[in-house]
Amino acid sequence: MALDQGSSIRYFGSDLKPYWARNDLSTNEMLVQAATVASALRATAESFDQSLYDTHEKTGGTQYADLTSLVYRQTTGGIEKVWNPVVNETWVFMKEISSDGDVSTIDVLYPACPFFIDQAPETLRRMLLPLLSYANNETATYGLDIQYNLSWAPHHLGTWPVCDLEPMDQEQMPMEESGNLLLMIAAVAKRQGWDADAVGYLAPYLALLNTYADYIVGSLPDPEDQLCTDDFEGASPHNSNLAAKGIVALEAWAEVLMLIEGQEDAAALYSSKAKEFSSDWLELALDPAGDHYKMEYDLDDTFSLKYNLFFQYVLELDGPFDDSVMAMENKFYESQQNTYGVPLDNRADFTKLDWSMWVAAMASDDQFAAITNMTWYWANETTSRVPFSDWTFTSIPEFVGFQARPVMGGLYAKMIMP
Repeated sequence: MALDQGSSIRYFGSDLKPYWARNDLSTNEMLVQAATVASALRATAESFDQSLYDTHEKTGGTQYADLTSLVYRQTTGGIEKVWNPVVNETWVFMKEISSDGDVSTIDVLYPACPFFIDQAPETLRRMLLPLLSYANNETATYGLDIQYNLSWAPHHLGTWPVCDLEPMDQEQMPMEESGNLLLMIAAVAKRQGWDADAVGYLAPYLALLNTYADYIVGSLPDPEDQLCTDDFEGASPHNSNLAAKGIVALEAWAEVLMLIEGQEDAAALYSSKAKEFSSDWLELALDPAGDHYKMEYDLDDTFSLKYNLFFQYVLELDGPFDDSVMAMENKFYESQQNTYGVPLDNRADFTKLDWSMWVAAMASDDQFAAITNMTWYWANETTSRVPFSDWTFTSIPEFVGFQARPVMGGLYAKMIMP
């Protein structure tokens, strides 16, 4: 079966062809070529399937390998690879499947990104390029001159498959998207050499990205009343997990800047601010019980999954948080778990399986096995006959909403831990 598209994406006025059609290959020619190599590709795919399973089984056990094998196609099925003739390079877009159909939502790329960091870091880098181009006011070249004038990163590009969004029509998540973008840039750089060559493509965007880092500095230690990616739960002002994202993102961005000549002073500033804000966070977020950190600074006896500390470990940063923070959190989660997982926070019985597996990746071997086991049993016993959901109840094997979303690439979190 093949899918024939004349154009895959309309990017601010220009129709971009699917990657396979970049050299004006016709549909018939594409099918003939595909048939010629079909047997060889099938053999390669079958070998890869087994190799992937074996590697993941060795890393996380049989149940983990079952889960990561299950979400491979779901994750890759959410992206579209196109040819951009304006800049003569490949771009990749992601669809926010099920939840609302947005194009390249940054806080959908972010939970999915462990998959791409592990399997295809260059693909993730090429997902960031259309967003950077839009935010850097380069759309006039494509036909629509839309001036992005916000001091934080965009949420998305439009409604699939059309990119045409005005900045004031964004679903504004300033700390969320700015932190996500900086963290993903850092993660790609680490996988691609962690040197000047790995970040050379950022040269046109340095001023823009420093603006986002400056926004984060100006908004910490308390992001106040901002939306975060878990907006389906409603408002969560003074959100400690959101603040942690911004703090880790500053340290990550400082590490990136250290690779770029002339950015040493900016790197030192952002790193010092990250450490300053982490000290504030430890005081503001600690619950009076002393055994965990709160969901919101001003609400005692609350909790939430602190998945935003994840990239401190992936990037092997020197802080800004001590390892004892996540160790205490994971110990507390043991007291909150239900049959099919640990709730996302104290407000409801449900969880997010992507974030759960990020947290599991930062936990002890026994804690990782426990969360993986609960996730596997939910997938095996669920009565919700839909493509693998990421938004699930923890006390019954049913889904709350969302299905077939590429965010399940987050289950690969264990694979990118050092």
